[in-house]
Amino acid sequence: DESKFYGPYNVLLNYLFPFEEEYVVVPQYKRSAELKSVDFTTIFLVRHKHHPVFVVVVKSSGSLRHISSRQEADLQMRERLVPLFEDVEIETLYGASAMGTKLCLYTLDMASRWLKPYVIDSNPEFLTDTAPADRWNVDIMTPEGEERLREVVRHIKE
Repeated sequence: DESKFYGPYNVLLNYLFPFEEEYVVVPQYKRSAELKSVDFTTIFLVRHKHHPVFVVVVKSSGSLRHISSRQEADLQMRERLVPLFEDVEIETLYGASAMGTKLCLYTLDMASRWLKPYVIDSNPEFLTDTAPADRWNVDIMTPEGEERLREVVRHIKE
């Protein structure tokens, strides 16, 4: 259940992006258009002086095991980053697809318009893993993962 991660991510983002530095963490709740059930995705949008700088979409750690969950998370990140393009005032818009404590980091370069990681095209002839599990390679509970996240934050604040 991803809801157990909402509070910790909210606290972490407010710590990394403090209000005193003119950052605001805005939780957003998006309902899936395809599903008839009440299925919401929680997105944390970090803004600096009203402009987006970082987007985090939170999923459960168990989602990492399922190809379909990773594909859905990858698509959600791309669908969240692209509409923000015109409102971005920094060189790179960052995003993180969080599955538990593991992050897949996304970058949208404003000058080149490149969105990474690159899309892996599916093939109707066989099952293609378009969002490999090894993309969620930043574990924020390890010293290396914490440092990588801090690098992203430093770059955003430059």
